[in-house]
Amino acid sequence: MRIFLDCSPRKIAEYTQRYGHAFGQLRTPLTNYAQAPGITWAADNGFYTNPDAAAWIRWVARFEDQVDDRPAWVAMPDIVGDAQRTLELFEYFGRRTNGLPRALVLQDGIGRVPIPWDQVTAVFIGGSDDFKVSREAYAAAKTARILGKQIHVGRINTFARCQNWLGLADTLDGSGISRYDHMLEDVLSKINGEHPQGAMAL
Repeated sequence: MRIFLDCSPRKIAEYTQRYGHAFGQLRTPLTNYAQAPGITWAADNGFYTNPDAAAWIRWVARFEDQVDDRPAWVAMPDIVGDAQRTLELFEYFGRRTNGLPRALVLQDGIGRVPIPWDQVTAVFIGGSDDFKVSREAYAAAKTARILGKQIHVGRINTFARCQNWLGLADTLDGSGISRYDHMLEDVLSKINGEHPQGAMAL
């Protein structure tokens, strides 16, 4: 499982050397760090903090002309805790991203609505804290895996959150692990199989 950091290229290079982990970069319109060269990256939407649709469209438009180093996926705008409204935003903004690979942010209630899988490159496990450890989220992610979609889990800042997704998710991120070394080291230890506590059952 690869960790995506919302950090500067310099810091990602420093962490790569220090920990020997192949980090990726999660770029957001809020921090707007420069793209780290030569590593896998993706784009978040920042709507939880600043739901500015026009600014987001301008931001992602810069990636459309990147031929050799396009994002692995772009997380479409979402409404935390509401799968139906998030799917409506996915459809609306999907027409405005000009072929960029799209990630659907999974939210509470995703098990009750149809997912347009042919338009989805990745799923981003969002939603409430309870949703992130629910069978509903896990079932949707397992479906994504069967269909060959990428799986990313957001807001992973502790090993307890990380362990539920080992063996299923491809990537994860968290604001805490991007800022604090002790949080990053805790999650890395779980990914590397070094943490003493066992996994929780979903």
